[in-house]
Amino acid sequence: MDLRPPRWNDALVVGALLVLSMMWAASLTGFQYAEIRPIDPLGYVLLAAMVIPLLWRQRYPRAVLWLTAAAWIVVVGLGYEATPAMLGLFLAIYGVASYMPRATSIRHSAALMGVMLAWTAVGAMTSEAVPTSAVFAIPVAVIVPFAIGIGDRRRRQRLSELEVAHARREQAGYEAATDAVRAERARIARELHDVVAHEITVMTLQAEGARRRLGAADDELAGTLATIAASGRSGLEEMQRMIGVLRASELEANERVDSDRALAMGTSAIDGLSPMPSLAALPTLVRHVQDSGLPVTLEISGSAHVPAGVEVSAYRIIQEALTNALKHAGPGARADVIVKRTAHAVHISVEDDGRGVTGDGPRLPGGHGLTGVAERVQALGGALSHGPRRGGGFQVHAVLPSGDDQVSGPAADERPLPIESKGASA
Repeated sequence: MDLRPPRWNDALVVGALLVLSMMWAASLTGFQYAEIRPIDPLGYVLLAAMVIPLLWRQRYPRAVLWLTAAAWIVVVGLGYEATPAMLGLFLAIYGVASYMPRATSIRHSAALMGVMLAWTAVGAMTSEAVPTSAVFAIPVAVIVPFAIGIGDRRRRQRLSELEVAHARREQAGYEAATDAVRAERARIARELHDVVAHEITVMTLQAEGARRRLGAADDELAGTLATIAASGRSGLEEMQRMIGVLRASELEANERVDSDRALAMGTSAIDGLSPMPSLAALPTLVRHVQDSGLPVTLEISGSAHVPAGVEVSAYRIIQEALTNALKHAGPGARADVIVKRTAHAVHISVEDDGRGVTGDGPRLPGGHGLTGVAERVQALGGALSHGPRRGGGFQVHAVLPSGDDQVSGPAADERPLPIESKGASA
């Protein structure tokens, strides 16, 4: 049994109704008809018995209903004057309908109506103080609070469902953003592994080949080359082991985010066996986007050397920006891709002049691609800005450092002007 104190709103209702009933009963002294029993001490006790149980109408609605009904039966049977305390019975009916399952509330309310009809009919036949019309008033007196209680119960259920749905949407958005970041980090790690593994493999093979060519001519140099080859093999194995752990832990996030990208680009979500992308693959990417319905112009300038890791990141940034344009630019839009390679950085600019998807056009689900792009740029020490274009459309600008010093980042004059990040994103 719940022994906690009653709720303050129930206590306020009970207190007000009890005081009103007591004042009403006190004012009736000397004014009762001869056939109506005056309010005596027993009457005051019964009056309180019809009101006080309402303190627990939310916790024990069925018990409160029948306690109040029992007090009402005694009051009517003894012929006491009607007081506002009788409203307690109708509040109890409301409580059963509002706080109990529908089937339970219907059973108890129907049973109570039958008892009240039978008891009122007996009173109408045995006493002139009970009019026959009271029998017809009983159904109305029970149905009205019952209907109000059912309506309030439905309203509370609807509000609860909306709150749960809102919380689930927020949680799903947070999980989607987290998955996008995790998947992008796993993709960067995989591509970094491909780049570094290639270089380590070349280094190891060259050292091993040089050692074999030396033979016994220089034992000290041969030992050094053997150490280099062994260190290369050990480092490659350790890196493969760590990348394997990372791939296993991030597999689910990769699958979820890659499937969203595949929907937008019309390609397979599993591209782990594809060649590592680079700037040389941009014309193929542009042709694919054009085949998907978005006209694209591509301009690549400069001939400076770009490290493989930076090329991969540049390709992914352009791919994500074009995916964004495909999903959100709308019909009739076009995009421009400009890549400028300098001795110290790769400048990327992707702009579209779209007006958004119209009401009749297909709407692809939005994701968190730009969140992953920001992670990628930050990992390289670059700069990123994105947002709506003046005059319509969307733009993405990035600067990726590509010189020998990858830590200091691009020079201040190479960073794009900051653009407020808002609007649609892939």
